[in-house]
Amino acid sequence: MTKAEQKRIRLQIIELLDQCEGCPHRYKFGSSVRICPSCPIGQEMQALWKKLGERERQNAVRRPWTTQEEEFLLQNLHMKKRELAEKLGRSLRSIQNKIFELRKKGRIHDAS
Repeated sequence: MTKAEQKRIRLQIIELLDQCEGCPHRYKFGSSVRICPSCPIGQEMQALWKKLGERERQNAVRRPWTTQEEEFLLQNLHMKKRELAEKLGRSLRSIQNKIFELRKKGRIHDAS
């Protein structure tokens, strides 16, 4: 999905929110808006949000760690985690999780 398509979907959602402005089933908590999932406008908004969410799920595909990546990580624990993430093409969270997993397996021993 392109950025233009994402923008179009977001604008559609805003228009739908404006349409249900007077609906008694719509209420706000802070910056969040709760809509009625049984009305046609609410259903259309949910369908549009799903389309946006599909893109996020597609981008979040998990890639298994290779032996070489694990070894690189183990040999370079002195580096900053953010730096490791950059070098390995992984998220910071992925690096943190892998270090935690390797500690649990006993492959990393803390000096303390």
